[in-house]
Amino acid sequence: MINFQRVSCINGTVPLLPSLASAEELCSTCKFMEDGEERIVVGSLDLNQCLWLPDELTGKRPGVNESSHTRAYLSNVCVAKELQRNGLGYALVDKSKKLAREWGITDLYVHVAINNEAAQKLYNKCGFVYESEEPAWKARFLGRPRRLLLWLDMKKDHV
Repeated sequence: MINFQRVSCINGTVPLLPSLASAEELCSTCKFMEDGEERIVVGSLDLNQCLWLPDELTGKRPGVNESSHTRAYLSNVCVAKELQRNGLGYALVDKSKKLAREWGITDLYVHVAINNEAAQKLYNKCGFVYESEEPAWKARFLGRPRRLLLWLDMKKDHV
């Protein structure tokens, strides 16, 4: 894709056990077999090494005179509602930080809806800090809640 250096999808899975009663409510495309064991995807995120994401705020780091190929964004971050607040989101972000470090990423960004306090707490716990926010007119134009842009200095963060 134009603008993207590389992209990786990171999934969190668990064995599909009878004790996971709510599994029938999850989509059938989230179920798969691995090494003879039935598993289900319960969380996911994308790590995008790129200059910007379409229709999103663009990070300011690294600066104009620095290599823009060391910037990455997390996107499509989700955890099954039944398993939220159990550390899975933290584990997915942690895994993405490790991969970003392998790619040589120095500045990691994530967009979060201004009204999603749980996600904001997760990203703050993971070391992200506020950089900017989407103007109200743009959010209205795109038909979505306003978004914050959070930044993580990968040069200072140690996984």
